[in-house]
Amino acid sequence: MDKVRRVAVIGGGWSGLAAALELAESGCRVELFDAAPQFGGRARRLEIVLGDRRYPLDNGQHLLIGAYRETLGLMRRVGVDPDTAFIRQPFALRYPDGFELKAARLPAPLHLAAALLSARGLPWAARWAMVRAVEDWKRAGWRAELTLSAGSLVAALPAVLIERVWEPLCVAALNVRLHEASAQVFLTVLRDSLGADRAASDLLLARADLSSLLPDAAHSALRARGAPVHLRTPIQRLYRSDDGWRLVGRSSDTTHDAVVLALPPDRAADLLASVPDAERLVPAITQLRAVQFAPIATVFLRYVTGTRLPHAVSALVEHNDRQHFGQWVFDRGALDPRCDGVISVVVSARGPHQSLGHPELAAAVAAQMMSLFALPKPLASRVVEDKRATIVPAPGLQRPPTQLPCDGLFLAGDAADSPYPSTIEGSVRSGLAAARALIG
Repeated sequence: MDKVRRVAVIGGGWSGLAAALELAESGCRVELFDAAPQFGGRARRLEIVLGDRRYPLDNGQHLLIGAYRETLGLMRRVGVDPDTAFIRQPFALRYPDGFELKAARLPAPLHLAAALLSARGLPWAARWAMVRAVEDWKRAGWRAELTLSAGSLVAALPAVLIERVWEPLCVAALNVRLHEASAQVFLTVLRDSLGADRAASDLLLARADLSSLLPDAAHSALRARGAPVHLRTPIQRLYRSDDGWRLVGRSSDTTHDAVVLALPPDRAADLLASVPDAERLVPAITQLRAVQFAPIATVFLRYVTGTRLPHAVSALVEHNDRQHFGQWVFDRGALDPRCDGVISVVVSARGPHQSLGHPELAAAVAAQMMSLFALPKPLASRVVEDKRATIVPAPGLQRPPTQLPCDGLFLAGDAADSPYPSTIEGSVRSGLAAARALIG
């Protein structure tokens, strides 16, 4: 760079933090703006009241894997040691009824071969069908037609594989069901996890809340580098001037050489639409407004101290006719002693549960836990729901490129084109990509 550039990053989620850190380390004068009262976006700490106690939980339950290399690398850069921040265990799909598919601590691909050999509840015909399918995907270079859905990709496989393996993995990784998801995005996730080395498929279970994994340390690192950070500071309009990009908010008016929009697609579209006389941005705005969103609800249930589930994380089978809406359950007390007696149950994607109010949904999930684990009625419950928690990675989804057709304007986060789904790793990769494109 010819000079130290003034860069504004709008959005303090994991993508915005990644972009800001990368830019600050490159020598840019970075200023970070976020409308929320704390950093972290959809992966941050909440103080949740359950009865007469407050717990450091999260605004959504996330499951990380060993393939999240950019996320783990960024954590190390800000002084967070993943080896102590996570409980690392081999990939495993476990259900309360005894179904189990658990990888061994062996080099790839022996770790998955051992999982199939030792699987419980999976007929041999289904095991061989899974081997053939994975080999077919490998030979195809983990590539699929862009208009193909993940549901169509696996449609010919045995029903038990779809119900117990591919559907829960799709919901966990892409936050939508198979029929809504892009086959290509699904295959990309499988390539980087189950199709890579053994460590890539490991499950990483956070020992504490999500803010402690990156946002808190990233905030401190930015301040240590002299980068101003502004919370509760929404940016409402963008203007192009001779001096650069002018950012106008309710209580702010600053000018920068470049801007990174690390925002959800709809919010990014609103800001781009505020740019006067920017006809070149119309195609990007149109694409951003066409992006669909999927909901995620997390049901927190508090039981007596010492209540434990058989495993720290288990998959669940949905039965809408029984109001069994939960898809994954986490024993928070097994991960963080401060949350002893608390379990969290994830309900992702659209479904009939959306017709219920929060008390009714919590009661249905509590009944599901009673049926599956013989748990008593919980002492307290709380539902945290985000109806626009994640984008739908639909077949043929089109989003604008990272570098927009206006000098000094970049996209990150869910708004930018990416081969990855709307996850923590996808967010971090997108933020780093925007920063690196800006630096040149």
